[in-house]
Amino acid sequence: MIGRVLTGFAAAVIEAWHELRIHKLRVLLSLVGVGVAVAALSGTVAIADIGQQALVEQYERDGRPAMLSVYAYDPQDDTGSGAAAATVRPAVAKVTEQFQISHASMAGNTQLDARQADRASRVDLLVVDPPYAVMHRVVTPRGRWLVASDAANLSPAIVVDPRLLKDLGLAEARLPATIDLVGASTTVSATVVGVTATSDRWMEFGRAYLLADAYEHWFGATQPMTDASWKIWIPTEGSQELTEAIRRSINAELPGLETQVERNDYLAWGGNDDLDSVKWVVVAISSVILLLGALSLLNVSVITIQQRVREIGIRRSFGATSGRVFFSVVMESIVATFVAGLVGVMIAIALVNGPWTAEYVLEGVADPPPFPLSAAALGMGVSLLVGALAGVLPALIAVRVRIVDAIRF
Repeated sequence: MIGRVLTGFAAAVIEAWHELRIHKLRVLLSLVGVGVAVAALSGTVAIADIGQQALVEQYERDGRPAMLSVYAYDPQDDTGSGAAAATVRPAVAKVTEQFQISHASMAGNTQLDARQADRASRVDLLVVDPPYAVMHRVVTPRGRWLVASDAANLSPAIVVDPRLLKDLGLAEARLPATIDLVGASTTVSATVVGVTATSDRWMEFGRAYLLADAYEHWFGATQPMTDASWKIWIPTEGSQELTEAIRRSINAELPGLETQVERNDYLAWGGNDDLDSVKWVVVAISSVILLLGALSLLNVSVITIQQRVREIGIRRSFGATSGRVFFSVVMESIVATFVAGLVGVMIAIALVNGPWTAEYVLEGVADPPPFPLSAAALGMGVSLLVGALAGVLPALIAVRVRIVDAIRF
């Protein structure tokens, strides 16, 4: 039984393809609109997904959900500086161990000078711990990220962004590379072990990452880190209750200091997708184009069926049932729109993966996603649906053809 059904389906598809080849000039122009609409629809969904990826990456560079920021300071200190890192670090380590939190990192910021040969540049130095890269989605396509053992290196290991590397004339240099970090009264020869995928365009200077232990060893005596905060990455589920528990524990571990424990990742304030409105506007426009293409295909199909009355009547005289005639006519429309949809999806893939997209849309995306399978499936699904709907009316006309009408035609 299943074999007969499959054989009948295959025969209907082959028959529909032959009919399309016979009437190809009539259906070609009507299918152009369907193909263009499918390309626009698939490309829009794909670009929106890639844009959403870029937006999420941009947000997650400030901290993945749920990210807590811990800051401690002495209310009696008139300078307004934060507590010394050496005081806060043991408390944070004890609390993270207490709650079995695997990712926590210091996040201190200062500025130094970077020199290489005859070039010099100001550098925004971010003092961190190894888990920082995972917590803030820092990707290093060249070289590697910092590891705990780097703190013992005679030459401190650093990771820099492409902007700083370019400012120092090392854009094409092989890693590891050596540069000088110049502090208030200390100059250290540092080793560049990795380069991040992107630079922060809003920063005035290039950025570098250095381990907190290494900074304390080389610069702590002359430029102590006082305004550092600590980042703690906790599960999003139950984050509110866990935040309160961590706040109480931090306060207990740091008597005499005021502490601030706040969630500050993008989901903490809603995380609305700014691309939704643009995405749906373009999808609506593509849908209108698709509707016009479907109406054009329907018009051509109805005219074609009216000119095929004799052919359909002869098929009925040889025993073709109404169901077989109906199915074969609908399949002609489906096969036609399937081909148009396939061409449209291929055009969308070529455009999305083209150099224009890489230069503008993917700018700043550290992990560019491939063409979304959902966009291709949507395009093909919509094209098949349009074909089915556009084939129903011509099929109903074909079913009502009588053998007598065919003889008189």
